[in-house]
Amino acid sequence: MTTSYPGRAQRKQMPSLSASPRARRAAAKRRFEMLLRMLGAVTVLMIVLLPLFWMLASSFKPNIELFQRPPSIFTANPTFEHYVELWEFTSFPRYFLNTFLVAGISCLAGVIISLITVYAITRFEFIAARVFAFGVLIIYMLPPILLALPFFRIWYNLNMLNSLWALGITYLTITLPFSLWILRPYIEAIPQALEEAAMIDGCTRFQAFRKVIVPQAWPGIVASFVFTFVVVWNELLYSLVLISDEAKRTVSLGIASLILETSVYSWGLVNAAGVLATVPVLFLFAFAARQMVSGLGAGAVKG
Repeated sequence: MTTSYPGRAQRKQMPSLSASPRARRAAAKRRFEMLLRMLGAVTVLMIVLLPLFWMLASSFKPNIELFQRPPSIFTANPTFEHYVELWEFTSFPRYFLNTFLVAGISCLAGVIISLITVYAITRFEFIAARVFAFGVLIIYMLPPILLALPFFRIWYNLNMLNSLWALGITYLTITLPFSLWILRPYIEAIPQALEEAAMIDGCTRFQAFRKVIVPQAWPGIVASFVFTFVVVWNELLYSLVLISDEAKRTVSLGIASLILETSVYSWGLVNAAGVLATVPVLFLFAFAARQMVSGLGAGAVKG
């Protein structure tokens, strides 16, 4: 009678009894850690989204349900009366137009100036480059309240108070430093060999910048514009200090004025205004996500 022993291939397929408890403990630990991460993510998501969801639900509630006790999240009688009243009996559409103009122009100018400045700092060696970049960072770290009064005096002396142009220029103190520090890592990461290859093919410095640097830095350009747009869209202090004319208010100042002018009990109007003010930002983020993905790698291939 012969005894057969398992071959090497068979021994590899046989489960190791001594390693099984350890493997089960490791798998259980991984599942537990994943469960903790999921619980943490869900908790954070609920904390972030609950105020937005409450604002959205409250904007459709009749006034009588906004003050009932205990409060309810959902309403049995949804209504659009707050949106209709906001759009027809207030100047909120005008506030939207003012904010789009001021935020769009100031953010676009800030991104263009920052892109050219960062390109000069990263591509041309000069002594004051680091000092300039550090100084811009210091300016951005200053509290806006410290700059509000000087800006007020400047525009008052120039007779430009209640001017959207003055407000847009003031917002450059926000958009310029922010855009500069977002764009700098993108420009530094682009190899100079790509520009040199483009110039060998006959491009000028400006053409190499436009055809190589801008496409390669496009995700950073889009991210810089979006984040600065959101900051300017939500800004209240400068518009409160520099704008007193109702026809030139921004969205944030208009929402604040709804509480002051219609009494603190008009929560339906305030919630509806908050929802409408959030929608453009959501669409901008959705558009920016597609642009950032489509811009990856652009400009690195000839043709």
